[in-house]
Amino acid sequence: MIEQISFELNFPKFGNSDHFSFPPGLHVIYGESGSGKSHFIRSIAGFQSDLNSNFTLAEISVPESIQILFQNPENQILSYTLESELAFAPECQSIYSGELQERLSSLKKELPFIKDWHRHPESLSGGEMEMLNLVTAFSTDPQLILIDDSLSFLNENSKKSRIQWIRQKISNDKTILWFSSDPEDLEFGDTKWELSLSGLNSLDDTFELAPYNYHHPKGELTLKIDNLVFNYENSPVPLIDNWSCIINQSRSIGLIGKNGKGKTTLSKLMTGLISPSQGEITLGLSDKTSSVAALDQFPEHMLGPNSLESLLSELVVNQKLNPRLINKCINHLNSYQINWEIVKNQSALDIPWSTLRMALIIILAHCEYDILILDEPTFGLGWNQKFILSRFLQEVLTHKHMVLISHDKQFVSVHCDQIYDLDTQTVTNNKDVLIDAD
Repeated sequence: MIEQISFELNFPKFGNSDHFSFPPGLHVIYGESGSGKSHFIRSIAGFQSDLNSNFTLAEISVPESIQILFQNPENQILSYTLESELAFAPECQSIYSGELQERLSSLKKELPFIKDWHRHPESLSGGEMEMLNLVTAFSTDPQLILIDDSLSFLNENSKKSRIQWIRQKISNDKTILWFSSDPEDLEFGDTKWELSLSGLNSLDDTFELAPYNYHHPKGELTLKIDNLVFNYENSPVPLIDNWSCIINQSRSIGLIGKNGKGKTTLSKLMTGLISPSQGEITLGLSDKTSSVAALDQFPEHMLGPNSLESLLSELVVNQKLNPRLINKCINHLNSYQINWEIVKNQSALDIPWSTLRMALIIILAHCEYDILILDEPTFGLGWNQKFILSRFLQEVLTHKHMVLISHDKQFVSVHCDQIYDLDTQTVTNNKDVLIDAD
């Protein structure tokens, strides 16, 4: 028997109370960060949520078989190898050995980009982890799948391919509620919705999105890659195989490429966190000694058990942040709707990803770093938040330089004056973003 997903949604502050039901199919619910998407999912799944929200759910009717795809793909990982991760769910269903091997072989075919099944899952890129989690979630044959912004690391082609894959899996007995911060994802839904601070409303069409208005001055940033080779330990195939490029006089370099192509690895090579197997890579300013700071695509990695306030103190101690700029930095955070008094002592795991990303970008921008490497800075940001980030980057790049790593080609194309496409190994000179371009 196919179960309807239904619930009553109440917004006490606005006196709104409505009953909703969702039949089998793919339903996309758009919401800006802070609109309550994660709280919504936890409530539907029957979990206690300590997240503050302006709405409540009641009279919830859902099937017993539910899978959640979390916003942070690392939170889904349970095992130490890719093979054991893929086998975990079938093993929990007490499937006998012969059938388990058949099931495992079939599941591996859903992830053709994985060549070494003994790798740790966290060695995958963010987008590859999302695809792995998608396969493991569907492997239990759930009736309800709740997606918490967990396809946002995928580039355009990978996302379209995975949506087609999802539709093949839906048949007539699965309901998928996909909560997304990207309004362009609405085009994929059988039904389209917007979750705001005052209600959940059906949409007849996708949004009209206003264009960015962004320009920056010419810069002195240089990236030189000479016959670069890199492969992870025990990996049979190099991830980076004999790459070469030269970029000069840039203010903002964009790195684009399909999931798993090596964007994040290249950023780690730039900062010296890892060393190339062969060849050389240098990032710096023309004829100047320069310092580099990098925003991790998983921003909580930058804090560990520490708080944002302790990070500020550490930056001061290490002479990366002038103590006279602390108040200016905090004022900037507050002006971008990040309440310092609320977030300063919180664990990184308790701060929403979009807030944590923006806070770290603002803090790093006030430090004595010449170059900022931002890895997937728009993840989890709604359209309005992207405009806020764009406005801040325009302010920052009057006196700093940037490397922007993203699957979001549109954001890269309107914020970077030179773009390195890792898929085609080509560099595009994008003068449209320059002020007084030659």
